[in-house]
Amino acid sequence: MDQIAGFLFILGLIAWFFAPDSWTNSVWYAAKYSVDIRQVHTSDKPTDCDWTRAPLGSKGCHYKLTATAYNAEGFPVRGDGAPKYGHDTKTGKPIISWDNGNTWDWLPASATPDLAIKTVEVGWDKVTE
Repeated sequence: MDQIAGFLFILGLIAWFFAPDSWTNSVWYAAKYSVDIRQVHTSDKPTDCDWTRAPLGSKGCHYKLTATAYNAEGFPVRGDGAPKYGHDTKTGKPIISWDNGNTWDWLPASATPDLAIKTVEVGWDKVTE
């Protein structure tokens, strides 16, 4: 029985490795953000930096995967480019950070967004070397 489980595990890894990014990213981010797989939207990876694209050779760039989770109103609440939310330790008032927690600003209680994730957008950012 252990051999069968090991074989199935290895077979699953091979399938994961060869599956298209649009499928594996959807599965991964659906699990990470606890949303239905149909709520994860993945764009195709651009090919203009590929070594095999004309002209052959290094293009001096590559693409970095990004993922941003949005609430029902379409406001980013987690992931790349999303602000961080918290509460002031002294007053308990809501605060927001747009620079990954380096600085914080007061957030009116009425402006505090719903942090429940409804959709996840997976895309690509071009990085030049």
